[in-house]
Amino acid sequence: MSLTVASYIPAVGMALVPLLLFAPGGKTAWTAALTSALAVICVGISVISFARRFVATGSIYSYIGEVFGPWAQKLAAAALVIGMVTQVSGISAIVGIFGGSFLSGLGVEWALASAPQIAIQVLATSIASFVAFRGLDTSVRIAVTLAVLSIPLVLLITGVSAAHTGLQLDQQLDFSEFSLSGTLQGVAAGAAFLVGFESCASLAAETRDPKRNVPVAVMAVPVLLGALYLVTTVLQVPGLMASSELLAEGVSAPAALAITSGLGTGVAGVTDLVLAIASFGSLIAFMNYGSRLVMTIGAEGLLPARTAAVHPRYHSPHVSILLLAILSMATMTALVLVTPDIFTAYNLNATLVVFAWVLPYLLVTAGAVKLARRSKGFVAMVIVSVLGFAGMAWLYVNALINPPPAPLDSITWVAPVAILLVLIAFQLSSRRKAKRAGSLEP
Repeated sequence: MSLTVASYIPAVGMALVPLLLFAPGGKTAWTAALTSALAVICVGISVISFARRFVATGSIYSYIGEVFGPWAQKLAAAALVIGMVTQVSGISAIVGIFGGSFLSGLGVEWALASAPQIAIQVLATSIASFVAFRGLDTSVRIAVTLAVLSIPLVLLITGVSAAHTGLQLDQQLDFSEFSLSGTLQGVAAGAAFLVGFESCASLAAETRDPKRNVPVAVMAVPVLLGALYLVTTVLQVPGLMASSELLAEGVSAPAALAITSGLGTGVAGVTDLVLAIASFGSLIAFMNYGSRLVMTIGAEGLLPARTAAVHPRYHSPHVSILLLAILSMATMTALVLVTPDIFTAYNLNATLVVFAWVLPYLLVTAGAVKLARRSKGFVAMVIVSVLGFAGMAWLYVNALINPPPAPLDSITWVAPVAILLVLIAFQLSSRRKAKRAGSLEP
């Protein structure tokens, strides 16, 4: 469970989630935090109904095959590959944003420009790939250490900011300016820091007593971090309102809160550096998760067989790690080059992360219902799974009905097109493998 929580860099979530929810949702941003946490918790309960029965390295990709068969697995695999690539590229962007913000505070004004951002992200992804290549034990030690070291500073800033401004609950509980569309857009933004929580199940084969420990690890993110982000949002919203001018100038949210609350620019600069380093720990974790997903998909013939190779010394899926690193670096590099700034590039990437995971979550919640019926499970499981299905479906439908501002609105069609293209690639790979196997028959 330690790697699972660390991979979601709690400090970075506390630093970014309140701002991402506040931007579209305003003073009642906490409603988006609560809704996103509940929706993901419902999905999580569906996931652990599989984790308690099956041990698989493909996470929900493998689980879906247990109830729906190969067709659903291919759909899930296509979406999850996109999700993992964009998750890794998005985390590398966070490293770049906080690293660039730190350098900007030192007077390096060009640190957030395209070229240095690409350089930072490529370097961070390359080092994270090397750590993942060296094996799971090394990854766990580094990721957990970086996550733990970053939390106290963000807690300090959040507490001092809340003490400085007060909670202003009369405004946060005033629904006269409540916007349903804004709240739901905030749910999508907040979900970016929770989706993929089930990825730790990909380490089941390397986990002691997986049918007991994996479900606990899976639920740690939506329950613990979902509650943490809700509380943090309530504490930070008044400070974010007071820091509007600094935020408009491009100052990072935690740095702006530190300055507004009187902690000073020194603390603000240190915070950016600490969060950049903590984000690197998350990058290591998701290189491990994603590479094992790619390895499993390769072993089942949807990708070239070489992707399933395991290093003889370090027992890591080294080819899959390399492939994931290259694809993620290419994705964020392309986004940085075609968008006006790194922040827009990150927002596009984060939105794609969420929409890529919608399809697998719809399949796994529907599968949990089928699994419950097959095993004469509890009615409560069916109800929770249906709620999870409805929540994730509405996340996408709302983006169609109430599209976010351009260019984020483009992701509603980019996501399904990308999934379709990857699915076609899987089909072609499967056919080539089948032809090759047929030609080798006597």
